[in-house]
Amino acid sequence: MLRSTRLDWLPPMPLRAYLRPPVRELPFPLEEPGCRHFLRPRQALWQGARALGLEPGDEILMPAYNHGSELQALLDNGLEPRFYEGTPALEPSEDELESCTGARTRALYLIHHIGFPQDAPRWRRWCDERGLLLIEDLALGWLAERDGLPAGSLGDLSIFGYYTMLGIPEGAAVLRRGGPSAATAPEPAEFGWRAVARRQAGRIVLRAPGSAALRQRVMPEPVYDASADMQLGDRASGPTKASLFLLRRLRPGRVAGRRRENYRTLLGGLRELVPAPFQELPPGASPLIFPIRCERKLEVLERLGAKGIRPLDIWSATHPRVPAARFPGATARRETVVGLPVHQELRPRDLERMIAAVAEVGG
Repeated sequence: MLRSTRLDWLPPMPLRAYLRPPVRELPFPLEEPGCRHFLRPRQALWQGARALGLEPGDEILMPAYNHGSELQALLDNGLEPRFYEGTPALEPSEDELESCTGARTRALYLIHHIGFPQDAPRWRRWCDERGLLLIEDLALGWLAERDGLPAGSLGDLSIFGYYTMLGIPEGAAVLRRGGPSAATAPEPAEFGWRAVARRQAGRIVLRAPGSAALRQRVMPEPVYDASADMQLGDRASGPTKASLFLLRRLRPGRVAGRRRENYRTLLGGLRELVPAPFQELPPGASPLIFPIRCERKLEVLERLGAKGIRPLDIWSATHPRVPAARFPGATARRETVVGLPVHQELRPRDLERMIAAVAEVGG
């Protein structure tokens, strides 16, 4: 029997996108006057923090549950994190924040986890009452909104990652409220079609049953290096012209709705495995992945991979500056949460296949 096609948490780029005319308007914040494009959200954050006028030694209230690259971008600016655990719903706790706030505290860092919007109006008011800046992180949550308001529109500084939502090789944005987001906006240095062509070839291979060996040659599984994954890289690098070309042809305005539909379908079969606060889907969510909780995480990743499903091993590594023992909630999530594909290119039979595979593998 031929092996089924592989399902990846990153969306493939449909061939039809190359023939489409560009959309006239991109979603928030990409048409805002102060928006600047960078290679990855970490570079956007590093540049934006400098534009805010933060000085070395200034403190940032930072969630302990983080990727690590955003933390490193702040550290490379000379800023000091003051970590908070937050609630089981991954929201900040006012009492905990108050206990962390000191004389040099300048900002609250708010992560909209995997596209589930936080109550940004509440934290905007909280920051204003204390004279603090609000930084909104949508590196993994672009297109989310709450009560009709785009997530990221209330922050003094907001960062957005759009490459993960669309499957293009790279692309992130930064927006600063009331001023330029960065001193300079990097110009795309090249077209970058080689990376696009490689990813497109990977899409064709992934859709071809029985091609495991060919997949490994075309798109080999990378060896994960947590330390390298958290590094800032080139502070002024921008996306290629190829990625910006595709950005307008992948119809990003339709992405969040399709992801919500797929998320609801997976909830219907796997709700009992979903950790808080993701058991319910808010109307304005833009889910990056479908999270499930598994006690034997590495085993589940391996067994799903054998079934042609590549989930996201989300945030399993802890940045050295985070005292993991003080934050058991964050540590537990790192050890147990896996993200299934939920992207806009999935077909109904793909969703059915994932539900069946997870049921067979077991949480």
